[in-house]
Amino acid sequence: MSNSVSLVTLVSASVSATAGYIVSRLSQRLQDRKAIYRWHLAIVSEIRTLRTRLAHYEVAFERRVVTGEISGSEVLRVLLPPGDISVFTHSASSIGLFDTRTALRVLRFYADVRTLQGHALVLAEVAGRPGAAPQESDFSQHRTMLRRCQRRAHILVRRLRGEVREQWFMRALWSGANSSQGVRTLWRSVSHH
Repeated sequence: MSNSVSLVTLVSASVSATAGYIVSRLSQRLQDRKAIYRWHLAIVSEIRTLRTRLAHYEVAFERRVVTGEISGSEVLRVLLPPGDISVFTHSASSIGLFDTRTALRVLRFYADVRTLQGHALVLAEVAGRPGAAPQESDFSQHRTMLRRCQRRAHILVRRLRGEVREQWFMRALWSGANSSQGVRTLWRSVSHH
C-alpha cells in the first residue's frame, strides 16, 4: 500500500512540476510577445518620425544649405532634434527581439542616419572656413546618402508595420482562444477547414 501511495505521490509531483514548467514557459513566451509588440510599435513610430524629418531636411538642404543661406550645422536641427532617436538609443539591446534580417535592416538605417549627420557636420566645417565652400561633389554625395536613408526608412516602415499587424492578429487569436467562447469559435473555424 505504501508503495502505491509513493508511486501516486511521485506521479502527482511529476505532473505538477511538468504543468508548472509548461505554464511558466507559456507565460514567458507571452511576455516576450508583448515586449516584441511594444518594441515594434515604438520603433515604427520613431522611424516614421525620422522619415518625415528626412523629407523636411531634404527641402531645407536644397533651399538653404546648397544656396549658402545657412550652414549645415544649423540645418541639422531640422534632421535630428533632441530625442528623435531616443527609442533606438535607449533600447538598442532590444534589437534581439527582431528576426536577424529585420534587426540588420534597423541597424543599417540608424547607421545611415548617423553617417548622414556626420557628413552634414563635415560640410558645415568646410563651409565655415574663410574662402572655402563645399564642392558640388560633396553636395551630390550628401544627396545620395540622404536618399539612401529615406529609401531604407520607407522599406522599414512597411516591413515593420506588416510585422505589427501579424503580431496583433496573433495576440487577438491568443486572447480569443483563452476564453471558453473563443476556444469554441477557434475550434469550429479550424475543424471546418
